Amino acid sequence: MKRIRHIGKAGFSLVEVSLAIGVASFSLISMVALLPVGLSNAQSATTQTGAVNVIAAIAADIRTTQSAATASPRFQINPTTTGTLYFNGAGNNVTAAQSPLYKAVIQQIQPPAGASSINGTMDHITLTWPALAPTSNFMGSVEVMVSLPQD
Repeated sequence: MKRIRHIGKAGFSLVEVSLAIGVASFSLISMVALLPVGLSNAQSATTQTGAVNVIAAIAADIRTTQSAATASPRFQINPTTTGTLYFNGAGNNVTAAQSPLYKAVIQQIQPPAGASSINGTMDHITLTWPALAPTSNFMGSVEVMVSLPQD
């Protein structure tokens, strides 16, 4: 019985294997380098979504306040004065000592003098985060105007 020998190359050369490992490692390192950017963007999106939810809850609370009431039903917002509220990441109203994430400033704005077509008031709500950062150094903010018709 004779064995047949194949003449020629079988398999990959060392250069080909080295190039394949180099391309694969470059691709993996690039993907791993993008992970922190993706996680940061996801955290930012979560914070912004939470801020929009909080400001929507404040606006809804102000809108449900009866005209004769001295405070809103949920957050006890006084409709005639400027107020500051603090909220945690879950959207619950907390104090400044309880490590809040968001700070909401609610200002009542009267219509300009002589604007007879405007019947009612407006509230300007500004939500910033982080809550305890100086006003010039916050990371993000959301603002909304809430129109309140006069009964």
